[in-house]
Amino acid sequence: MAEESAAERATANALEALPRARWRVLHDVPWPGRPNEVVEHVVVGPPGAFVIDTKDWDGTVSVRAGVLRLDRYSRQGAVTHVADAARAFSAQLRASRCPVRPVLCLVRPEPVLSHVDGVLVCSTANIVELLQSERRVLADVHVQRLARDLAVPAPPLASASTPAGRGRAGRGVAYLVGALVALLVALTLIASPDVVRDAVEGAVDWVAGLFG
Repeated sequence: MAEESAAERATANALEALPRARWRVLHDVPWPGRPNEVVEHVVVGPPGAFVIDTKDWDGTVSVRAGVLRLDRYSRQGAVTHVADAARAFSAQLRASRCPVRPVLCLVRPEPVLSHVDGVLVCSTANIVELLQSERRVLADVHVQRLARDLAVPAPPLASASTPAGRGRAGRGVAYLVGALVALLVALTLIASPDVVRDAVEGAVDWVAGLFG
């Protein structure tokens, strides 16, 4: 893991207890659709995929009125962040129908178990136990395949440099060239030959600049 924090390493160490024959643990996985962001850990196993974010918080963690709190302060932003990441991976894996669940893992020696807005809140002390306790939905061969798919960044959205983007840009250029031809035809009907010749030469230079 690149430039990992002590908290991330603590979670990575805890996840090493998962049986490697049936589980795959990935670190610093590119966030689908956000090329400059990564997710700390993605785990794939018999119950599906888990997107895991680590927090090293001092204080009392609780859920009150549906809000995750550290002491008396809201930490709902962390819940939203990991839930957004899980949704992005779920969209990437839509074809496989693999469930993707967001997890907040607290670096603590004591077990933690809470749920808020669909996010599992646990600790490094019990994350492995909780993941393994989930109902199995994937065969081992599917676990391996999904792990390979997740390790490869999702393709970026089409832009001007992609085939789809070039297609849209090409249609735009064709439209402009067609409009220019129509204008030149109109000029031949109302303007002198010298004016038409100058217009044609300018149009040729312009089109050459588009493709040069």
